[in-house]
Amino acid sequence: MATPPSHSQAVLPNSKALALESIERDQRGFTIHVRTRQDPRCPACGGISYSCHSHYVRHLQDLPWQGLAVRVRLKTRRFRCRNPTCGRKIFVERLPEVARPYGRQTDRLADIVRSVGFVVGGLPGSRLLARLAITTSDDTVLRCVKSPSRCSTSIPVRTLGVDDWAWRKGQDYGTILVDLDQRRVVDLLPGRSAEELAEWLNRHPTVTVISRDRSGLYAEGARVGAPDAVQVADRFHLVLNLSAAIERALEEHTGKLRLPTAEQQTGETAKPNDAVPATLTAPQTRQQQRRQRRLERYEQVIMLYRQGHSQKAISRTLQIQRKTIRRWLRTGEFPERKPPIRKPPKVQEFAEYLHRRWNAGCHNATTLFHEIRSQGYQGQRSMVAKFVADWRKPSRLSCPDRVQRIAPKHAAILTTRPDDQFTEEQRSLFDQLCTACPELLRMRALALEFRAALASKEGQQMRYWIQTAKQSGIGSIIRFAFGLQKDLSAVVAAVETPWSNGQVEGQINRLKMIKRQMYGRANFNLLRARVLPYSPVAPSALQRAP
Repeated sequence: MATPPSHSQAVLPNSKALALESIERDQRGFTIHVRTRQDPRCPACGGISYSCHSHYVRHLQDLPWQGLAVRVRLKTRRFRCRNPTCGRKIFVERLPEVARPYGRQTDRLADIVRSVGFVVGGLPGSRLLARLAITTSDDTVLRCVKSPSRCSTSIPVRTLGVDDWAWRKGQDYGTILVDLDQRRVVDLLPGRSAEELAEWLNRHPTVTVISRDRSGLYAEGARVGAPDAVQVADRFHLVLNLSAAIERALEEHTGKLRLPTAEQQTGETAKPNDAVPATLTAPQTRQQQRRQRRLERYEQVIMLYRQGHSQKAISRTLQIQRKTIRRWLRTGEFPERKPPIRKPPKVQEFAEYLHRRWNAGCHNATTLFHEIRSQGYQGQRSMVAKFVADWRKPSRLSCPDRVQRIAPKHAAILTTRPDDQFTEEQRSLFDQLCTACPELLRMRALALEFRAALASKEGQQMRYWIQTAKQSGIGSIIRFAFGLQKDLSAVVAAVETPWSNGQVEGQINRLKMIKRQMYGRANFNLLRARVLPYSPVAPSALQRAP
């Protein structure tokens, strides 16, 4: 066995506490034989003892060398504590910066395993570590990830962002807490309730600012847990709430949210079609049957409502969600299904050229395909043939254009959008909607005034907007204004302070990515460990003996 060179001492985890005896090489990798060379101190009383009781050998896995595994064979001693007042009679010498009690890995290797597991998870982390000559199981990786961090410093939280995240959307929710100053997650709560938030705030009395959405649960929890803290309503959620109020108002004008057909735009009237209607296909027949069933349920809802039944009673009787019933009652007419919006095919970019060639007499789809292929078209011939197929049917040309409906949600988004964010297509669409539904102009004026009040940095402008909205005569916007008045201090703070929940929304996106990466099979402890900021694990010198 060769004597190691003097510089080999530097490869040890703690060269002050360990002494290198020899290094062996075999088929499995390297084996390092070391012994301890430190003053043994009792972990209970801290006294030094040289009364050796016995010794034993520990086998530790260490960082690999040149792609080969490394094992540390460590001679460890037991000592008798000679302090008569100490309750511990025999102790094992501690190994700071080497390994934790009962550990099978050195601390520096455990930190690598934990960092890999923190980023990619258990099984992927185990596979990646195996490529790096670190053999460990996925369960060990997860245990390292969930192990508590002992060296992380507790930074007092002064500005807190609060929002919910979904275990299962629409069913179970949790709460995420973010330090807005440090831009990091400070904690994750398994539920969404005022009591949980108040209890957490009681344990952290340094919080002075709480940014939240307009949820009443978080407002109550912040009031109970931190009564002196300033609550700030998130500006993004305020605009979102206004858009939802405008959407509810537009549900009463659904019949007007239609774009004019080409014949209506040119002032021509469609000629009556005396042709015999074509026979319905099987999918069209099923579609008509489904529409008839929806119509019958709609008529039942209207009949029960006119008889004096509440929305809750109608929902319980017909097994329909109250949200659907409320939307039907606001609309005032049977809501037709909106045709699906599909991404236009690539051949649509060459529609003008194809129209010109078709009118010139070229009706061969293959010829047209080769012509536009030379111009940069990357699609297939079948898409060109399908695109020009309708031009071969004269009956299609005589049929009036289908009315294009615009959903209230889409119209509400256009109504609240600032002028500088409008594209030419969106501006043209909004102008057409205003022609059919003039109420949009008044709603847009209120929306732009609301955005201006948010950006003014003056709470008085927001108070003035609330008074103006209460006199607008639009029911849903009036209710929105009264809701702002109930939470006026938080709304004014949103205008006058720079705090918002933007950082919280980003952390929620990161949480969703981690949750989906684990396929929803992990428990809350593992999810919390991977969402909280990573910090290396440093063992304490005073721990139980192995």
